[in-house]
Amino acid sequence: MATRVRPHPAGLRWIITVAATAASTYALDAVATAAGVLLVASQLGSGLDHTAVLAFLAASYVLWGLGLRVNLRANWLLLRQTGTSTNVLSKAGYELAGRRGARTQRLAAGAGYVATELAKEAPYYAGAFGAAVLTDAVSSNEALLFLAGANLGAAAYEYLLARVTRRLLRPRPASFDTDWVPQDYLADYYSAVEPDERETIAFFTDAMEDAPAGEPVLVFGTGPTLHHVFLAAPKASEIHLADYLPANLDEIERWRRRDPTAHDWSAFVRYTLECEGVLAPTDEEVVRREELTRSKITRLLQVDARRPVPLGRRYATVISAYCADSATDDRAAWETLMANITALVGPDGLFITAALRRCRSYLVGGKRFPSANVDEHDVRRVLAPGFSPHVHVRDLPGHEPQGYSGVVLAHARRREHVLRPARGLRSGVLITRGNRA
Repeated sequence: MATRVRPHPAGLRWIITVAATAASTYALDAVATAAGVLLVASQLGSGLDHTAVLAFLAASYVLWGLGLRVNLRANWLLLRQTGTSTNVLSKAGYELAGRRGARTQRLAAGAGYVATELAKEAPYYAGAFGAAVLTDAVSSNEALLFLAGANLGAAAYEYLLARVTRRLLRPRPASFDTDWVPQDYLADYYSAVEPDERETIAFFTDAMEDAPAGEPVLVFGTGPTLHHVFLAAPKASEIHLADYLPANLDEIERWRRRDPTAHDWSAFVRYTLECEGVLAPTDEEVVRREELTRSKITRLLQVDARRPVPLGRRYATVISAYCADSATDDRAAWETLMANITALVGPDGLFITAALRRCRSYLVGGKRFPSANVDEHDVRRVLAPGFSPHVHVRDLPGHEPQGYSGVVLAHARRREHVLRPARGLRSGVLITRGNRA
């Protein structure tokens, strides 16, 4: 289940803030001092004249300011979500401005943070120029270079602290094994034919024109849905549906058995017929396509694409929409999933796919599920070694609250004419359900 970092009780929030401020101050001082000393010891600026050293110092302040700006944003998120901060003055400003609105709170929190960081500069100046005055071993240029190095170290630290803060605040993705509810998914995305599916179904319908007739079709990663299955029914000799979750296959089986509580797909069937060129499809034509689809679905397969899928065969046509990219937020894992799915495409076979574009997560029933954050370049790259891919992008303004604003659509023909058996094709465990063949 997706979680949000919960605020702690007021007293505990202050204790955490004080402890975080102390730890952050010591860490910043250690990093900045080490960076300053190393820069001077490296003799990298020994050949610079005084004007050049001053320019370098000014540039270091610009970089420090940029790092601080990034950290201010992260600190604001930390305050808003948890009521804690890595800076006591920042939290104090946030609390004092609590009744004046979010904008004033943000300004007050930022002012407290910046004031603290500027105050920390005084010991560095005192130490650097004090050493330059008291001993001939430290020149004024070396003192300035020390300050510049300290600024660079502080900039790096501010940026790193911001990254760590944002990572801690990032909600944990929901688990498909424990948090997925098929009915929530259907209610959130399939009450009507939304723009993303209008684009996808239209694209898939066109792509299916190149699919061979009279051959079995595999739809991999169906979820609890059938909206990409209806378009395959006219050409397929039979249709095999594969998914990881038994609950998704149960939902499909309910529809196959005409359970009155099963999801109503008639609007999607009607739109599919329109994409195929049927003008104003009648209810009878919709029912006819539904019955044809029921007759063609012969196997429901429970599979796990994280390892080679032991189906024991390859298919002339494989459809896999929003499957691999919507199963993980790990790019390497996505590539493995894609490799194992495309391994099921036979010689000269057709692969049709879709992915959420640059999506890190998507909402289902208020829970945030992971997405691989891929785009058209990633899809083309993983398909190029064995296929001739045709990749397209559809922008979808208005879907941002769900986690994405576009989709990647692709169809690809396998270039290889002779294939070696894929790993695992004849091994492993496969659960076949609802086999009517």
